[in-house]
Amino acid sequence: METGSSKTSRQMEQFYAAVSLCRWGRGFGLVEGLLGKHSALNQPNSLFGIVFYTLQVLLGFTPRTLAAVALLGSSVVSIAGSLYLAYILFFVLHDFCLVCVTTYLLNAALLFLNYHRLACLRRSGQRRAKPKGQ
Repeated sequence: METGSSKTSRQMEQFYAAVSLCRWGRGFGLVEGLLGKHSALNQPNSLFGIVFYTLQVLLGFTPRTLAAVALLGSSVVSIAGSLYLAYILFFVLHDFCLVCVTTYLLNAALLFLNYHRLACLRRSGQRRAKPKGQ
């Protein structure tokens, strides 16, 4: 007899296996059509995520405005990707994935944090740049 949690786990494994094998699981479903199946950019979406989150962590420790600009720019790109993948998930696959939606929310939080980080760095840079006596 199968318990509810083992049934749910099995269903989630089947869903993730199906998504990783479907056309949207590699290169966001776009690269193969544009650059071909064997393009170096036609990688699993998870690899792009690993690179993105690694850059977020590493650049997040850099107190430079240029790093903050790069973080904000990459966050904007991640939001575009999240919106695209959310559309695919809900309106094409007609499914719901808690891990996927959590990732979309995490990307939105990173956009918010990176925007405010850049604003704070710019404000602190302006204060330091003012000549004394003004």
